[in-house]
Amino acid sequence: MSHTLLSLNYDVLFQVLELLSPTDAVQLALASRAAYVLAFPRIVSDVTLGGLYHKPGGSALSQLTNFCNFLLAPAPAWHGAPSARLDALQGLQVMRDAVRVRKAGVWTVDPFAVALLSSVIARASNLQKLTIWGSDALFAAYPDFCLNSSSSIRTLILGGDVLGLPILARAFPHVLAVEFIAGSGSCAPDWALFTADDAGDAQAVSPWHQNLDRVETGFPILPLACPVRQVALRNPLVSDTYALFCAREFLRRTRPVVLSASASAHLTEEEMCAVLDGEVVAPGLRFLELVGDRCDGVKDGAKWMTHVAHTLSTLQVPLLGIALSVTPAIPSMPVSSALKPSYEPAPTPTVTEEPADLVALARTLAEHAPSLQYIALDISGAPGAAKDAQAWFRAYNVGSERKVVKVEEAEGRATMRKMLAMNRWD
Repeated sequence: MSHTLLSLNYDVLFQVLELLSPTDAVQLALASRAAYVLAFPRIVSDVTLGGLYHKPGGSALSQLTNFCNFLLAPAPAWHGAPSARLDALQGLQVMRDAVRVRKAGVWTVDPFAVALLSSVIARASNLQKLTIWGSDALFAAYPDFCLNSSSSIRTLILGGDVLGLPILARAFPHVLAVEFIAGSGSCAPDWALFTADDAGDAQAVSPWHQNLDRVETGFPILPLACPVRQVALRNPLVSDTYALFCAREFLRRTRPVVLSASASAHLTEEEMCAVLDGEVVAPGLRFLELVGDRCDGVKDGAKWMTHVAHTLSTLQVPLLGIALSVTPAIPSMPVSSALKPSYEPAPTPTVTEEPADLVALARTLAEHAPSLQYIALDISGAPGAAKDAQAWFRAYNVGSERKVVKVEEAEGRATMRKMLAMNRWD
């Protein structure tokens, strides 16, 4: 008896289909109706509309319109339930040009296309991840955009110009994670740096109070007066009074349990303390993932990590785990060829610095933060450091003395994953 692909058990077929690219899945779908039913979820599970992903002969707007109409139309009986097409959509990314049309020589957002897109987002019961570029223009063109969005959406990613939080919270009340990504919005929008009183801001984002679990952003979002378990602040903290104040207020209002942040390697202890004040800002902080931005070398990176240890001693933050790493300083810009001398000096060879004593650094951290149980150190990003200059440690007490013991990488990374998943009751 001969065996075919379609005769395999579904659990095996599922793993095979996961290995197929969407293009290969399309080819499989053309083989037969049975193959179409199997391949279709792989084809439309994660879709990008607009940008570089539409046919050169057509427009991004026509691509979006055709796709939405196709999903909203009832599936044929041999495909399954009438909603089989919509049910297969799990991830959707909408680029700026996907809803734009040229009228009288000017590019403008087509409200009919936005309304059509809104219908898909409302009815796609398995849609889990939604990415929208330039969301402010979509809400401006169609004010009811996404007001009945699917409750299945768990991750909302917003790029470019973003609308204020109250409208986003009403449109997407069920999301667990919100990410603001670079674009024209890599700098903070005006609304993110202005705030009313705590009670007013908290009421404005009340739909998120029960569900919002993680926020990732490049800039502080002051109106977000809502507890958030995990906060990631991508842009480095620098020695600027107003920027540090905004970061402090953002953390005070979100009260994270897990914080991932980047800080200038030359930030003073006083400035670091101002942001991470354990009593006011982050009394519930349990895991801190901190990157020292622009270290000049191994010694500079080790000095920064020691500096962080002293800061923790001052703050008295009840941390259970900490992960420290560094990034290299940005090299100086090359001299224009017109200004270069006629001769070129031999390039200076990269000198490997003396390796940092990671065990000693871990011990210093453990002594200055008595609550620490887990420490991860990575200095490999510093100029002159070895590529494997990283280590993981467990910290514990022996009487009144603090001890650290190095653990294997697999155990260290597994512990870090657990730390990143910590909640307020751990």
